[in-house]
Amino acid sequence: MRRYIIPPRKKSDDGGDGRKENSKNAKNDKKNRISATHLDRDYVEGKDDRYRVAIDVYDVGEEETVQNDKVLRRRKLKFVIQYRNIVKECIDDCSKAVSEVAKATYYKVSKESIFEKLEELRAEFGSSEEVPLVDYVKEKYADRLSEIEKDPIAWITSRTKEIVGYERVKLLTFLSLVSTRIERVMGISRVHVLIVGPSGAGKSSTVKSILKFAGDIAKQMTRITQNALGYLDIDSFDGYTLFIEQIDGQTMNYLRELMSEEKICTAVTEKDADGHLETREKCIYGQPAVISTSVVDTIDVNKEQLFNRFLKAYIKPDTKVETEIWKAILERRKVEVSKEDAIMFRAWLLSRPTYAELPSNVEEEIINFMKTLKQYTRETLNRTVEVARNLIITTAIMRGKNRADLEDWDFVKENFLLDILYNGLGLSERDVEFIETLPNEGGLKTQEVADALKVSKQYALNVLKNLERKGLVEGEKEDGKTFTWYLTPLGRKIKALVNNVGDVVVVKNDKGELVGIADKFRNDADGRGYTGDAVRGDDGGTMQRGDGENDRVIEAYKRLKEHGPFLVTDLTQWFGDDIIEALKRKDLVAFTIVDGVEYVEAK
Repeated sequence: MRRYIIPPRKKSDDGGDGRKENSKNAKNDKKNRISATHLDRDYVEGKDDRYRVAIDVYDVGEEETVQNDKVLRRRKLKFVIQYRNIVKECIDDCSKAVSEVAKATYYKVSKESIFEKLEELRAEFGSSEEVPLVDYVKEKYADRLSEIEKDPIAWITSRTKEIVGYERVKLLTFLSLVSTRIERVMGISRVHVLIVGPSGAGKSSTVKSILKFAGDIAKQMTRITQNALGYLDIDSFDGYTLFIEQIDGQTMNYLRELMSEEKICTAVTEKDADGHLETREKCIYGQPAVISTSVVDTIDVNKEQLFNRFLKAYIKPDTKVETEIWKAILERRKVEVSKEDAIMFRAWLLSRPTYAELPSNVEEEIINFMKTLKQYTRETLNRTVEVARNLIITTAIMRGKNRADLEDWDFVKENFLLDILYNGLGLSERDVEFIETLPNEGGLKTQEVADALKVSKQYALNVLKNLERKGLVEGEKEDGKTFTWYLTPLGRKIKALVNNVGDVVVVKNDKGELVGIADKFRNDADGRGYTGDAVRGDDGGTMQRGDGENDRVIEAYKRLKEHGPFLVTDLTQWFGDDIIEALKRKDLVAFTIVDGVEYVEAK
């Protein structure tokens, strides 16, 4: 079949088959000339010479589509399909246009032959190229990429302001998403997160506010069938985040293995070509980051083999910002992620290192923390070590580093210390609330505990029995009818430990050794602490003295901690010109400039 290349038609030209333009076609042709470049005209011949369909091809610009880690650039084509006075246009989906033109020829020119010609034209003129997404963004959006690289947490939180409060949940969700970049190792390689809280508290909305930037690498599911995880249409779980809304009451096979193994496999029985039944194995490799939510009142305390793979974050509405939350709900509008932000986030994520080594000083800090924690629990801490390791590695790669350092460990402690602590103790914040409600001496009846915490009596009984199983409380039916609950010695230890967490005053020498601490992990019940240099939390906040240099640093830090920001010049007058550098070396201070004047404050 002969092909013709013709120039764009002018206003005085006919339509190519002897007819003059009517007003409607003239407008269309004018639009084509303005917005598109004519590339070619070809014909599809009918069953005899009286039937012939003309197809004009126009270049209407370039289309860019993000596909996983690449950008597909392709020429976008518009087809003008014409038979006599029937003219139809199409760009991507031409099925309707082809059907109407073929019908006008009484199918003397078949739909199949027109589609075949369209495919030929697409193959010839629809050029495309693949560009790595990271390279594409660096070339086109270098300034905007540097914004997220400079402070990824500020970038993501500034774009999720429609959700007020729960910044820690946002941060956990964000880190879980980043952890999908981690190179898999044996065991748990991701930051799996379980958000626990009452119905309507905003758990799912908060998670979704972050996951909306992930696009199709975040699989969001409300309810899933028992074996669905084994049949997802993906080649590998690596790189994906799986969000299961409200895990309560769902029976799911594979989820436990999915969170800690390198693959899940399903035996499937099918008929072969001869009709015989045969069993084959379907496996999906990799490990996703799993995020889920749970309603406090319906937690199944027997699913601990599943729950101990999660970092559990317990949330409850903050009455201090309740008005702001209500206002945000009333003013909430649909929030769309811009194309630029979507590809920016994807490119940033793909540019993160796939692993960060843990140096010996970081390992030593984690081990010392676990040794202290071991004094307070019967639980095995291997899972807790994995959780801490993954949080530190994720923090490092979020910052673009392939080697973690003590700053990353400090960041994890600052934001998730209680979460790690509860994970190691096998508790949630909900459990700790019950422990804190019980007095050190004497006991409370079930109804008294329920009244104090404003929960139902049955719910209080369920939680208390679970804590009894863990050896933290014990219940006695003193009247033969109702339980009275008492803290065990281990329960009192944990209560003292939790009450002392949060008074953060840490000083280290130049070797990284701890020389002073304001009783962050000290148990007032038995006098044991995190370090031999720590002091009791009830001694007025004083610290153990070391050498003169450390005494001076400790005193300066205490002054800042107690009185707030000082002028840098004032602090140096009191403690010497080198005190600022000494405090900076120990990472104890931060600086702000107000009206050109520099202030220093304790971290």
